[in-house]
Amino acid sequence: MSIPTYQLHHLCIYEKSPRDAMWNWLRWNHAIPAYYWEGSADMHHTGEGGVDYTFLACGAPFQMQLETGPYQFEYERKWFAEHDSGINHVCWIVPNAWDTIEPLTANGATVAMPYEQFGDSYNGFVAIDTEGRWIEIMEYVGGFKTPDVEFYPVGQAELQTLGVVQLCKDLDAQVKWYTEVLGQKIVHDARSNNDGLVYLADDTYDGRQCVSAFATPSIDAEHALMDRHGPCISSVLYQAGNLDMAFADAINAGFGEISAPAFDDRIGCRTGYVREPAGNIVQIRERLTA
Repeated sequence: MSIPTYQLHHLCIYEKSPRDAMWNWLRWNHAIPAYYWEGSADMHHTGEGGVDYTFLACGAPFQMQLETGPYQFEYERKWFAEHDSGINHVCWIVPNAWDTIEPLTANGATVAMPYEQFGDSYNGFVAIDTEGRWIEIMEYVGGFKTPDVEFYPVGQAELQTLGVVQLCKDLDAQVKWYTEVLGQKIVHDARSNNDGLVYLADDTYDGRQCVSAFATPSIDAEHALMDRHGPCISSVLYQAGNLDMAFADAINAGFGEISAPAFDDRIGCRTGYVREPAGNIVQIRERLTA
């Protein structure tokens, strides 16, 4: 059976107070393409509870979703009780979510949330990959779709969301799993002895330029995150036409400096690290040339 296109869609971040947290992102050239808040008459309520989340975008199709309690499902509430605010999962769009359950579980994934249909909006489920990271698999149905943003850089710094960084215990095995099971392709490989960094992308990369970076910890903040949570989704990845300006804009927007832009041998360009007020790591790199 051919592998469907797993298209990178959004990164979910659990927040205590998303309306407060999002202002720092909005000051940093982000926009709100969609939101679903508790009490609104939308399709995102279940028998277990409702939702409160806001989508944020920045010059690219890959988005972030800030979510807070009461959450839809008990398993989400348990995760938040254990981990507190932080990056929770990556969401992938597929043509038919149901058809992906058996191939994923047959290749070592487990199901955290069973497949569910959300009326005329979307269907999907949440799986756990072979190192314990959560992945949401979703399909759109009817006329529903979370709006895309224009695919061009924003602001004088030409800032764009590029994708997500996931820290791995066994980097080679995870690259193999995501290429063979999710059909991702390698667009940049900087590995040596199961250490380093790899950029993976789906079949829409030429038009959308979104990547999922798999890496071993490189800076102290990543080592600390790995020590606390094990293999995890570590950070949001950006690219900028003017890295120094984008970095300064992030600091002015209320992000804290982790390390100033410096050359990164793994990707062959300069990268800086900041931390947004809720504690999540953000990487800003120079723009991809291809």
